[in-house]
Amino acid sequence: VDSFFIPRHIVKEYGRYAFSNENVNSVCGLVPGVMAQTGMECLEIIKGVVSEVKPDFVVTIDALAARSTKRLGCTIQLTDTGIVPGSGVGNHRDGINHGNLGVPVIAIGIPTVIDAVTIVSDAVNASRENTAKLMSPKLNGMFVTPKDIDETVKRLAGLLSEGINMAFSNDEYDDYSE
Repeated sequence: VDSFFIPRHIVKEYGRYAFSNENVNSVCGLVPGVMAQTGMECLEIIKGVVSEVKPDFVVTIDALAARSTKRLGCTIQLTDTGIVPGSGVGNHRDGINHGNLGVPVIAIGIPTVIDAVTIVSDAVNASRENTAKLMSPKLNGMFVTPKDIDETVKRLAGLLSEGINMAFSNDEYDDYSE
């Protein structure tokens, strides 16, 4: 969100004429945090904002649990069905979706964690099910993240913010390489 173009407050205060492009979109952002930080479900926070702001739709971004070491930090999942925070690590929370918010939800997810069973099964080229049977049950619920995850997240955040800024911009882009 740090790199998003978020002009809602300016549009609300001064109108669309505050920008050279009269068709600027009214975009706002929110970083609700995790329940351990806030004591609230992410959905509760987002529902409150949606009821006040009344957006046309919500874009949510979250980390995912990978099912392959090859997907860590290099796959972007885009859906229109929302997202269930924590579901990849067995900590299911309430879904952030159209049914719960009353507006369409675009969900963007990037695999940043992986479980020990997947790492071992990828390494020995065996099925997850067979690997899970051979491993200690204590390791079956262990999730890890690559040691360079901070740099990976920073890089991917830049990529996503540029894409989202372009998606919500009304400017014509003739050349995306600039």
